[in-house]
Amino acid sequence: MTNENSSKKSIAQNTVFLYFRMIFLMGIQLYTVPFVLKGLGIECYGIYNVVGGIVTLFTFLGNSLASGSQRFIAYAIGKNDFALQKHVFNTTVTIYHLLALGALIILDPICVWFLNNKMVISSSYIFAANIVLQLSFLSFFVNLISIPYNAAIIAHEKMSIYAYVSILEGLGKLIAAIFLSYIQNNVLIIYAIMIFAISISIRIIYRIYCNRNFPECANIHFCLAQDVRKQLISYLSWNIIGSLANILKQQGLNIVMNLFFGPILNAAHSIANQIQTFLNQFINNIYIASRPQLTKSYAKGNKTEMWTIMDFSSKITFFLLSIIAIPILVDGEIFLKLWLHDIPAYTYIILKLLIFSLLLEALANPIIGVFQAQNKIKKYQLFSSTILLLIVPFSYFILKYYSLSPLTPYFFTAIASFIFSISVLIIAKTELSMDVKNYLKKIILKEVGLFIVVWFIIHRYASLFEESIGRAIGSVILTFVIFLPFIWFIGLSKLERNTIRDFIKKRITHEST
Repeated sequence: MTNENSSKKSIAQNTVFLYFRMIFLMGIQLYTVPFVLKGLGIECYGIYNVVGGIVTLFTFLGNSLASGSQRFIAYAIGKNDFALQKHVFNTTVTIYHLLALGALIILDPICVWFLNNKMVISSSYIFAANIVLQLSFLSFFVNLISIPYNAAIIAHEKMSIYAYVSILEGLGKLIAAIFLSYIQNNVLIIYAIMIFAISISIRIIYRIYCNRNFPECANIHFCLAQDVRKQLISYLSWNIIGSLANILKQQGLNIVMNLFFGPILNAAHSIANQIQTFLNQFINNIYIASRPQLTKSYAKGNKTEMWTIMDFSSKITFFLLSIIAIPILVDGEIFLKLWLHDIPAYTYIILKLLIFSLLLEALANPIIGVFQAQNKIKKYQLFSSTILLLIVPFSYFILKYYSLSPLTPYFFTAIASFIFSISVLIIAKTELSMDVKNYLKKIILKEVGLFIVVWFIIHRYASLFEESIGRAIGSVILTFVIFLPFIWFIGLSKLERNTIRDFIKKRITHEST
């Protein structure tokens, strides 16, 4: 019980650090963009984003690889076997160097050809665009080979370091953006060089920290241990398939919207998708904080602790998402008008459907952490990827032959999210021997029940007043005032309440000393 309590405190503390990181970086990003736009000018800003965006298309690879690295390093830590930790880390470093080198050799010539032969860029900027492309690829290479070090920090649960260094990187980019106003010539090239230099510096900081604090990261030697290599490559392959399916679904829906309804629907899709992405990042912080604990518990053979951590993670994820989602579902259109003034048609309805999809997925996503901890991701990735990939062709044929509403693909997305959640529960019962009936009764029904009650109350409140900013702010405040006591007294168990109470007391005591 003490270990479970300690694990929950660790998750709470790490989540706080990651939320602080996310909020700070969002603020820096919003503040940085105007400086970059003014310093580069509209044309150079467009070139930088479209050329750098070519490389960004491959960032899903890095995200998938990072998840795999964290799992295997955390597993080795949970086993408390230093030789295994060293073995795993050396193998992951070797694999990522080979992948990065292969990606650079194959993708760079293709992207250079595409840039110089297909993209519409003024001849006066073509040289600068090529420099941006090469620096973007070098950043991609450096980021890829640095993944094991980032993964080690997360696996060791040093979220404070991860947060502080990320903030330092954001501040560096802000300084680079401000510095642009003092540059007269070659601004595009100089900005690309500054961003590349910041990227290199951050990776060096991560590497130095890991070398000094984690013995397995020091004195690296390249090796491809067969036992680790086979498991890691298998895990990464299935993870990449899942990430690729998600990207194809996102981009495919955008193309379908364009084919049938034109760029206005693309704008609506983009705006709604940006907000959904923010909410996704919000809950991903909890997944990042909890998954090392899940893997370590499994590695130690303590499955009771593993399931307890998963239950706690599921509650925190769904409740925190609900607190943000309910005001958007009730008064989101007011916030959109305040932010954008002119809202493309269908934006708000698309946003609501995407949020419902996210809520449905949040019911099952914590279970995925257990699949990953036990290295049993094949079945759920195969099933979920198939569901995601079917959304686009199904939407295309329905719209082509039946001329239905532009919202049709988003209804399909919500239905697919429901099917995904059900399938995860079914696969978990067979693959993980999970007590699904208990999870439905004690976790999902409680989460969904509280959500419906609070959503109904806020909806009734909003119906009493005319549409206004005051009403929207009232919805936000009322959601917090009503939902937090519900979560505390009904949503959480006595042990979970004590864990959070102890964590808050510890933080207050620490701050006062």
